[in-house]
Amino acid sequence: MDYLLFNNEIIVSDGINAHRVEKGSDYKDILRTIEKANLCVVDVDVLIAAAVEFPIEKKDSILVRKFKELYQHEAYIIQDERIDNNLFQVIGIKEIKVREIYSLISPDRVVSFIPYGIALRNTLLSQRIDLNRTVVFVDEFKGERLLTVFDGLKFSRTRIIANNEGDILPEIKRSQIDFLKKTEEFLSKKSADFVIVVNDQDLAQEISKNEENLQIECLNVKYPALEGLKAAGTSVNYRLPEESFKKRREIELKKRVRASSISLCVVAVGVLFFLFNKVELGIVKDQCELARQTYEQLDGKLNTLDKETYREDLRLHKSLNYGISYLSMLEIIPASYTVNSFKFCKTNKWNIEMILFPNEDGVFDPIPRIKILRDAEIKDIFVNNQPGKHLKVAL
Repeated sequence: MDYLLFNNEIIVSDGINAHRVEKGSDYKDILRTIEKANLCVVDVDVLIAAAVEFPIEKKDSILVRKFKELYQHEAYIIQDERIDNNLFQVIGIKEIKVREIYSLISPDRVVSFIPYGIALRNTLLSQRIDLNRTVVFVDEFKGERLLTVFDGLKFSRTRIIANNEGDILPEIKRSQIDFLKKTEEFLSKKSADFVIVVNDQDLAQEISKNEENLQIECLNVKYPALEGLKAAGTSVNYRLPEESFKKRREIELKKRVRASSISLCVVAVGVLFFLFNKVELGIVKDQCELARQTYEQLDGKLNTLDKETYREDLRLHKSLNYGISYLSMLEIIPASYTVNSFKFCKTNKWNIEMILFPNEDGVFDPIPRIKILRDAEIKDIFVNNQPGKHLKVAL
């Protein structure tokens, strides 16, 4: 991973060593060798604006409108970050600048593209600089100095001051005062006290010699923004409009593919379930048809046997209701008897014979001689040394 800072010149770091890339004939070839990069750019415009957080579309519309009211002379690519309830920091980079950078390094090789102020803020936080107070950071560059004011998550537009060996303290105070004026509506503190943080010891001594009691801290970091790019965890990431549209289209396409896949899976499961049911129903239907045919065959055989066995009776009576006769007998026999066995037999006529045993108490209740049992033959018997009744009824 490489880390790039774009200003009047380009500074490239591999995470350990950093070097300047002069805008000569071969600097584009140098940048083309970079495979993956986090980068930041100094030249940005910043606006603190209030807006409702939800719905997001309404929030975006309000922030874009407020930014354009202030910076309407050129086309900007805008990003925002939430810094408090219904309060946002809107950070815009001129579209022409974004296109220039992406002409040097392809968008597909850029992991993150953030403002210099956010990269610098990451370093201040990692160096345990207290941003609950107003901090003016002076970044010492070759031939120029970059002034950025911080208050919490908020930061100012970075001012570039020529390093002409003059007193920079008035410019520091001016940057701090301008920042307080622009953010006065959104700052809880009104104090003009501030601390100066620099990344060059000689610069710290130069500032402190002109005024006593100044709060000055020095960081031993040559390129603090490049260090901050190593922890570029932020929702801010500048993309060209066509790249954003392409990414949005890819996301929508993925959603559609996912939805289509789910729909196809549901349809496939439905088809499989339908086919399974159809096969299962076909099997059941075949089994039912086979059972019906078997029943018809058995019923036909039974009718044939009946005709052969009861031919004479059928000739005389047309039909035989043996089942009804048997049930009629069961209705008359007392409940104290259990039917052990019965059979049909024929002498000169058909008879039903039953073997009855008493229930557990061994009591033989009288068998009423009514209806079909009026002329029944009833006698006592022993079967396996167990007393019982033999009942014979002529049909």
